[in-house]
Amino acid sequence: GNATLEATEMCDDGNQTAGDGCDDCEVEDGWDCAGEPSYCVATCGDGVMLGVEACDDGNAMGGDGCSGTCQIEAGWACAGEPSVCTSSCGDGFVVDVETCDDANNADGDGCSAACQIENGYACTGTPSQCEPSCGNGVLDDREECDDGNYDDGDGCSGMCEYEDGFVCDTGSPT
Repeated sequence: GNATLEATEMCDDGNQTAGDGCDDCEVEDGWDCAGEPSYCVATCGDGVMLGVEACDDGNAMGGDGCSGTCQIEAGWACAGEPSVCTSSCGDGFVVDVETCDDANNADGDGCSAACQIENGYACTGTPSQCEPSCGNGVLDDREECDDGNYDDGDGCSGMCEYEDGFVCDTGSPT
């Protein structure tokens, strides 16, 4: 505890406090210590949360909710040891299985409460901005038809879905 590495000491951080990485001049499990006086940091990626780690999912790679420095990434929520991270639909960040996230959990605005692009809309950006794509005369992968208008009663509805009672030429994109 004198902040000087001597003989068989693995670390010496100048105190005799347990839980800071160096206790009785031995490196505690889950920590890496170096220097004189020893400075200890939690081992990110070992599945155990210590020190300033906000999460630890058992790996040191980012993009899965828990960063390579064991901090929770934007758009994610993490809990437990090892941390399990899930996307947070409604927070404005498009991550994981989300196809959009408009910072709310409302249906009918282009981005559903489950953070999926709704039929007849195109969404871009973070947070997602959704605009109707139906009625532009271009068939996208979420539309059954697109006849270039928003009129109901002409075979292709204002939501770009086939209407009952009409026969549509499926060889044409509109």
